[in-house]
Amino acid sequence: MFDLNPVCNLLHEHGFSTQIETSGTFEILAPEQTWVTVSPKINMRGGYEVLTSTMKRANEIKHPVAMQKHVEELEALFAKTGVNPKLVYLQPISQKVSATKLAIDTCIAKNWRLSIQVHKYLGIS
Repeated sequence: MFDLNPVCNLLHEHGFSTQIETSGTFEILAPEQTWVTVSPKINMRGGYEVLTSTMKRANEIKHPVAMQKHVEELEALFAKTGVNPKLVYLQPISQKVSATKLAIDTCIAKNWRLSIQVHKYLGIS
């Protein structure tokens, strides 16, 4: 939602790299060398749509899952936007066995990656 070009360019000029994470509901205003993680908020409150342009700009997709419908919604978003991302990470929303199993099984079946919210296991909310 903000133009990150000035701050990212300044950081790049001083030898730093930049990475941003976005819900994908606003245009990405950052330099091309900025790594972009899109964690799409499908059916987000407020009626914001995940933009095709943000999905195409993403270097990786990170998506929380708890139920099969979350995987199906992500796949539908890929189909709708015409995006076939190289890096997809699934994160179990909770520490429930079912959410973790779903994420692991889906990652194995689709050659995606698993991302664990370590803070939840450490008891840091």
